[in-house]
Amino acid sequence: MNSLTDQRGRVLALLGLTDDADLQETDPVPTAEDVDALDAIAFDWPGEQAHVTVLEFEDYDEAEAAQEQLRGLAGQTDLVVETTVNGDLLLWATAPGDDARARARIDGLAQSFAGRE
Repeated sequence: MNSLTDQRGRVLALLGLTDDADLQETDPVPTAEDVDALDAIAFDWPGEQAHVTVLEFEDYDEAEAAQEQLRGLAGQTDLVVETTVNGDLLLWATAPGDDARARARIDGLAQSFAGRE
């Protein structure tokens, strides 16, 4: 199995970010270890507050279970969360509730990742 770093192009295509020159790889939040995932890769943008983590699991069921666990934790923060599962991958995107630009960005990422138009 390839790591998500090796699959970076696939992840960026799912997110619709293949041509985003400002995108930078960063530390995943949560980490793969936090949710018993196989791997994680994360991105953000300089000067922005949106953050996106993609986590890889054995299968859809494990990804969905982790998503439910994380949703419970998100309710304890001031962050807005967009999340969706695509096969064995879980998107976890966060933004401050008072940052309309960041909220719009993570909403678009979730729509792209899920395949919605």
